[in-house]
Amino acid sequence: MSTASRRPAGACLTAFVAPVLALWLAGPVLPVQAQVPATADRAQQDFDAAMAAIEQQRLRTARERLTNLLAANPSLSRARLELAKVHYLSRDYADARREAQRVLDDPNTPPQVRATVLAFLAQIDADERRYAPRHLWSPFVYAGVMYDSNVNIGPASDVIDIGGTDFTVAPGSQETSDWAGVINAGIAHTYNPDGRFDWGEAQGDFVWQSELDGYYRGYFDETDFNLGVLTARTGPAWIVPGSWRAYVALQADQIFLGGENLALFTSLNPGIAWQLGDDWELALDAFLTDRNYRGGDEFGRDGDYQSGSVTVGRYFRERSLLVQAGASYYNFDADADRYSYDGPEVFAGFISQAWTNGSVFARVGYRWYDFDGLEPLFNVPRDDDELRVVAGFQHDYREGWLNGWSLVGSWTWTDNQSDVAIYEYDRHQVSLGLSRGF
Repeated sequence: MSTASRRPAGACLTAFVAPVLALWLAGPVLPVQAQVPATADRAQQDFDAAMAAIEQQRLRTARERLTNLLAANPSLSRARLELAKVHYLSRDYADARREAQRVLDDPNTPPQVRATVLAFLAQIDADERRYAPRHLWSPFVYAGVMYDSNVNIGPASDVIDIGGTDFTVAPGSQETSDWAGVINAGIAHTYNPDGRFDWGEAQGDFVWQSELDGYYRGYFDETDFNLGVLTARTGPAWIVPGSWRAYVALQADQIFLGGENLALFTSLNPGIAWQLGDDWELALDAFLTDRNYRGGDEFGRDGDYQSGSVTVGRYFRERSLLVQAGASYYNFDADADRYSYDGPEVFAGFISQAWTNGSVFARVGYRWYDFDGLEPLFNVPRDDDELRVVAGFQHDYREGWLNGWSLVGSWTWTDNQSDVAIYEYDRHQVSLGLSRGF
């Protein structure tokens, strides 16, 4: 969710407002000549409490205190400007603009403060254009090459992750290597209906996110294993910056293998992630998928797939290094018992900034598959153990003719052990390509 990674709205506020306002805001909230002792003391106490709430990021409390203070003392421009700041930090740009404009229109506002309020209003307008558009379109494209040491496995012996979806295909009987061209292109759309909501002391955003993309892997020689996936995804998301984010998405994947229609997968994917302190994250994710194959050699593979996972992440080195670890459990109930399975997975990985505009990443996962039915000819239930290792890098170009593009490389090694010999294999996939978001 791209919204969650946006720069906080308050990042520019201090630079524009604080220096010039320092002297003006240093005195009491009420002008000396206007003070009635009891009333002035109460107003100052309320104002100080509101300022303490702002310092502690308790924006809802600060907003309520300042609103009540201004209801009784509408001429307090200092308090009104602080209320504008609270609205700004809450990404309520319309209310921030209205309160700041009232300070600007006050003839008692000092000239140097008026100049700063004008700069503040310009900053509100700029952030509103940048962070609060109704429709945000984000096209993206990737093109590259891949070396595959074991094309005959197909997309995978049992599972493949394309566009967030798993699907099952039969393995090949012989190891054949080949090169392939790969392209992945699509467009993401975020609709912002201005659906803010209060969550404790913070304020959250409701958005609707959609994505449409296509993936194609075309082998140079082994064209029977060409893979294509068309993915459509849409659903709501709720984001409370610095606290949590959640989503529910409906996803459809139309899968093609060797130019033939292989399957249609329809999934419901809910998830939620919490930010715990400054450096920890906890995420829960689930998939409920209806797998509908198009007959032929895949007869009996139709069924219902469920999975759930938990991931814990920890940031280091001023958030330039993220280390993650987690576990998941999955179950596939197919029409034919020999294709039905369940089992756990454990995984760990990291992503780290390694040089200027460059990062490296790695992930290790181990999965256990316990199949239900007997394997034909072997007359035993199949049990597999899969080890998968992924490592790679990304370099973002910031100048020259590749400005805006990223060079992405990765290596994936899969080792599958099985008590049915024909399902044992290992596979290396190495890819290199350029990607860009627009």
